[in-house]
Amino acid sequence: MACCMRHDVNRRQFIAQGAAATAALLAAKPVLYAAPDGSPVHIVRDKTQKVVQGFKIDAAITETLVDKAVMALAGKDDIAKAWATYVSPKDKVAIKFNGLFRRATTHPEVIHAVTAGLVKAGVDPANIVVYDRSDKDMKTTGLTINRDGKGVRIYGTQGNYGQSAKAGPVGTKLTKILTEADVLINLPMMKSHVRCGITGALKNHLGTVPNAGAFHADCCAAIADLNALSDIKNKTRICVCDALYSLFDAGPGFRPNAKWDYFGVIASVDPVAMDAVLEDIVRAKRVEKGLKPQLNDPKHIARAAELGLGEADLKKIKRVEVDV
Repeated sequence: MACCMRHDVNRRQFIAQGAAATAALLAAKPVLYAAPDGSPVHIVRDKTQKVVQGFKIDAAITETLVDKAVMALAGKDDIAKAWATYVSPKDKVAIKFNGLFRRATTHPEVIHAVTAGLVKAGVDPANIVVYDRSDKDMKTTGLTINRDGKGVRIYGTQGNYGQSAKAGPVGTKLTKILTEADVLINLPMMKSHVRCGITGALKNHLGTVPNAGAFHADCCAAIADLNALSDIKNKTRICVCDALYSLFDAGPGFRPNAKWDYFGVIASVDPVAMDAVLEDIVRAKRVEKGLKPQLNDPKHIARAAELGLGEADLKKIKRVEVDV
């Protein structure tokens, strides 16, 4: 296995179902929304709705969804070639997942699907580091900590930060896991947020710094400035969002009555476009539930667009959806 995961991932089921699921997925026809030439955001959903059963995640279907999203984004029909679009075998790869709140984290099955794809593209597992702020986040998510054993490295920053940096009005530091890497891959989870409306690719980097609380002022607007720092902006290659299930209200912590099975994986090279689409998806669900459209104003998305980090206008985003 390319990544040390919790033991409830059924490996036999993964092998048995993988080939059939991939074949069905590749035969699906995409549906395009908005600008055909805009920033692409690919949404792949499991039409069988078997990928999520309560809190149990089907590893085989998840890997198929991740592979299809990455292949569609890269324009390749082979997962190794697709990942080779974003990484090279010599790269040191940092993977930032969301691990703070139990049952509201990036699922290990999504993380494994990404690391498996990287290894197929020739990246040395020892050069891949899956990280969040602390080792506690690994345990919350269900990951096995691995600092120097065989396979993919999995551990928290644990106070190991680089030089001071300025992100707009906020002074901060970045984890050395990122500053010493060549490539950054962002694996957020789609969910609402009481302070900034939505937490996705941009806000995921509050686990890259030691002082997340300092970024929560003014609807978290300075998160955009954090993402404008060169180590984040220039090293980000792809964002793969865990949308297997989501939280449409009261996030980012888990609330049982806000859980919503979306059965999807979302991929983009543009973190701003991704977050604009996530906000639109969650907004629609809130309206469906009779709630006000937004928990709060996602100022960080608009500011990120102003800083030139990506596209926030839904009319200019190429949103491609596939149900498989």
